[in-house]
Amino acid sequence: MSKVLDLDILRPAPSLVKLGGKTHDVSFIPCGITFDIDQIVRELSTIKESEVGVSDDVTKKAFDLTVRLCVAFVQYKYPEMDQKWFLDNVSPNQIQAFADAIKTALIKSYEGLEEYGKN
Repeated sequence: MSKVLDLDILRPAPSLVKLGGKTHDVSFIPCGITFDIDQIVRELSTIKESEVGVSDDVTKKAFDLTVRLCVAFVQYKYPEMDQKWFLDNVSPNQIQAFADAIKTALIKSYEGLEEYGKN
């Protein structure tokens, strides 16, 4: 009898976000953008939250990285949703909410991998 290794169980439950008339599953990070997303998240993690809103340079850097995170995530599937598109069509509140959804999905994804490794 053959044993089937079910890798589909590693894919988290969908977490859908609608933006620009398109629905994005933020729970799934395609291999093609994994390193881009990881790099941006690492850069964001170096910013002290206490300086955001206080220092214009830090606030701008945090905003720019957050936009880059959103762009990297959606542009893989929708090339027209580039940085210019985001700056022209999305509010700062939408950008922050979208980035938060991505970060939450990443955390859940990492937790899922740890749990799978324990089994």
